Amino acid sequence: MINEKRATANQARTYDWSMIGSSPPPRWLRRDSAAVGALLVAALATRLWYFWLPPVVVFDEKYTVAQARNYLAGLPFKNTHPPFSSILMALSMKFLGDNAVGWRLPSALFGTALVGITYLLGRRICGSRIAAGLSASFAICDGLFIVDSRIALWEIFYLTFAACAYLALFTFMQSRSKSVQRQALAWMGFALGLCLASKLLIPAVTFALVMVFVFGALLSESCTSPRTQPLAKPRVCVLILNLASALALVGGLSALVYFAVFLPNYWFGWWRGVGDQLAYYHQEFRAQIQLPSDGHPYASRWWSWPLMLRSILYWSGDRFFANPDASVLAIRALGNPVIWWGVVVSVPLAALKAIARRDVAIAFIVVGYTGYLAMWLPISRYQFVYYYMPSLYLGFFALASTVVECARGEPGSWEPVALLAPVISVSVLGVGAPYGLGTAAALAGVYLGLRYHSPRHAGMFVSIVFVATVLALFVYFFPVWTGAPLSPTGFRQRMWLHGPGLANWI
Repeated sequence: MINEKRATANQARTYDWSMIGSSPPPRWLRRDSAAVGALLVAALATRLWYFWLPPVVVFDEKYTVAQARNYLAGLPFKNTHPPFSSILMALSMKFLGDNAVGWRLPSALFGTALVGITYLLGRRICGSRIAAGLSASFAICDGLFIVDSRIALWEIFYLTFAACAYLALFTFMQSRSKSVQRQALAWMGFALGLCLASKLLIPAVTFALVMVFVFGALLSESCTSPRTQPLAKPRVCVLILNLASALALVGGLSALVYFAVFLPNYWFGWWRGVGDQLAYYHQEFRAQIQLPSDGHPYASRWWSWPLMLRSILYWSGDRFFANPDASVLAIRALGNPVIWWGVVVSVPLAALKAIARRDVAIAFIVVGYTGYLAMWLPISRYQFVYYYMPSLYLGFFALASTVVECARGEPGSWEPVALLAPVISVSVLGVGAPYGLGTAAALAGVYLGLRYHSPRHAGMFVSIVFVATVLALFVYFFPVWTGAPLSPTGFRQRMWLHGPGLANWI
């Protein structure tokens, strides 16, 4: 009897690793298929809209495209990052030619696929179709995800494979079928291998994050199973075997896929053995630690990324410098401000919910978001705002959950205040203090008036205003993300932060 009471108490204190909150992911319906189709069409339209312009290499395309060309020519090329993205570009260039379409089409397709995967993942993390649709919509409407889906860089590839690994992880945690769990672990290993083969260092955090939650799910299953109370010694052995088997399956498949990506280096004779590959890692490690902390004009520290204090100019047209009266052509690594600042206020709320509700899905968001930022604490080399993208991606789900819960209008909730804060901020920065403060006062007045009569209508009002602001800023900043021509006045109006110091978008 005492052991049973202890088991019940221990079970009450543990997180529910098999459910999102108190409900399983919603059953797939036709509306889900329609939503995914609409989201993919919208994503494809934004990713392919004149994506072949400019017809020259942009920013670090000078590395990825050059490596792809060398693969096609069978010539060695030294690149910091693993080569999977360049291999995909080389295949595309083989059939479409050595041009901007050939370079960038893989990025556009993967950026589009990421939106669909985000919807599938959002259903499992948030347990809501609306939240899933919002999460995917944030991926469509954010500037950094648009820019990196339209040019041939590394980020969108490893982010897409990371999202696949997250989806496999939640499939594993939410299934009671051993067969489904084994398949999920296999797909997890495959996705993590490709993730590791697409970018240096950051995917190692992805692997650690996923495996921590796999181990947590297995441990929780053993501790909460009636047959394991009290935990018998043979069951401990079974638990250890399960943990080792999961690590072997996921880690082994990841390693196999990862090393398979490097086979062209051996095929062409650039590497003669494993020693050459180990020498590559040694050289890259030494090169990275020798980089200065402030050696780049667009460098920024990790704590400034969530606030989006420093953007990066990826490309500018010659006319911008030649004639100040001519149209401005520029591609900037600049996010959608209301999404970014909405994530800043939503992640702390998610942390509180994870503690109060003991919800593993929300805890995954918070742990992942924090882990991707924390990895930069001991690294002294100069850093860039696009390193924030894996944290931001998980923040989309926290923000979507905040919007949905705000729409419910529960009395005493902080969600309306959290969403109004970034809306007011962009109003002040976008149209100036007098008009912005007037807009803020009007929004606050309408919200308080509605809340007096109906908290639900008040929450719905704030959610609608927030989503409308996201869409408005998407349209407003789209030329800055795609290199479309702007008048000098229009360009300056979009550079809300400008001046000396870190808080500078120019």
